[in-house]
Amino acid sequence: MPITWNQVDVSPNQLASDPELATFTFSEFSVVYEVYLLAKDGRSGKYKYDEYFQNNPEKKKKMIGLILKVKGKTIKDNVIIPDNVNIALSNIDLVIQEVLNKPKVNVYA
Repeated sequence: MPITWNQVDVSPNQLASDPELATFTFSEFSVVYEVYLLAKDGRSGKYKYDEYFQNNPEKKKKMIGLILKVKGKTIKDNVIIPDNVNIALSNIDLVIQEVLNKPKVNVYA
């Protein structure tokens, strides 16, 4: 059964067969979308992200993993990420751009 999302149908078979469509999991996408919504709520600067990640330490760890993933680095499951790590705004913007707004260009000859 295909999933309809923003007027686009995506079936589980499509996701399984095309690695480009399955780059990010739904839980990764949902964390990035929540952070994206923070940027749209009008509060300024890094404070809103610091407050969000302080209240959601698991989502902070997931965001750090996403930053590494987007930059092409891997993180092992057994690595402990310290709680006092600061996340740069440029890294948050990079992840939002890569996960939510990545343009896809198909060239047909």
